[in-house]
Amino acid sequence: MKAVVKYALEDGSTEVRDVPIPEIGPTDVLVKVDSIGICGSDPHMHHNNVSYPVEVPLILGHEFSGIIDKVGEKVEKFSKGDRVTAETHAEYCGKCVMCRTNNYHLCQERKGYGFGVDGAYASYVKVPERILHRVPDNVSLEEASLTEPLCVAYNLVVNNMTVNPGDVVVVIGPGPIGILSCKMAAIAGASEIIMIGTNGDEKRLEKSKEYGATTTINSGKTEPLPIIKEKNEGYGADVVIDAAGPAVTLKLALEAVRPEGTVNKIAWGPKPINYSLDKIIEKAITLRGSFSHTWDVWEKSLKLLEKGQVDLSGLITHQLSIEEWERGFELVESKEGIKVVLKP
Repeated sequence: MKAVVKYALEDGSTEVRDVPIPEIGPTDVLVKVDSIGICGSDPHMHHNNVSYPVEVPLILGHEFSGIIDKVGEKVEKFSKGDRVTAETHAEYCGKCVMCRTNNYHLCQERKGYGFGVDGAYASYVKVPERILHRVPDNVSLEEASLTEPLCVAYNLVVNNMTVNPGDVVVVIGPGPIGILSCKMAAIAGASEIIMIGTNGDEKRLEKSKEYGATTTINSGKTEPLPIIKEKNEGYGADVVIDAAGPAVTLKLALEAVRPEGTVNKIAWGPKPINYSLDKIIEKAITLRGSFSHTWDVWEKSLKLLEKGQVDLSGLITHQLSIEEWERGFELVESKEGIKVVLKP
């Protein structure tokens, strides 16, 4: 089968290769991939510009949907022909304290698709039954391939911070996770949602309005801090989400949040920050990170799709063949594309 393979830890060391169809075990299924979402981390991996370990050679891709083509002999709840999507946690131990407390996404032995285990930029992918999820009948497979970023936003807003009705929420970074964080904040009851982008983000800032943003700011043209500081009697936002990643956006988040407020960092930023973090102490801020998702988050997110409370199809700007993966990466990096879906 054809697959997009990252074959060395060097910039640009990615290509389409012919590789064997995966062999499945007794508790696995073989999924015929229908749609693959390009995550912003995929181009970073292509350029060897990530701060987390990557095992090579491996097939990229962790956002996908498809149809079960084959089931292992011990698979109980899924059958050939089922429409499915899957979590990114291809492997984890299932025995440690993290796994036993439903925090298996933080297991030290976890290996994710497209990072530590062959992913879904291919015609077929092997998936353990324990991380499979059925796609609702009224949800397209293209839309279902974007369930993973919705789950990231759900876990961020619902499980890893508190958004109360009436809150002022600031989201920095109008990428797919930032846009979906707006949507989750709106569902949670936030009264004001301010999305901050920069030059080149114009299309994404407009799209964020469709997903709950009440105000958008291009920081390349307008200084956002004075606008945020008008809120809560001059104290700032109740919650700030850093969905951008660079050191400068975390600094803005710490300045924009009110005393006793919350800053949640969802975007990676490997470079040194080179400034004081004393704002955390000065304002008694809660600063935390959010990573990935769990089984229950996936089921809740799919319910949101089924009931029409979230429409992921509105984020899809391009559909390309898997052979056009490099063009897809360019669309994401240039911000011309919001979500680009590849088809094997």
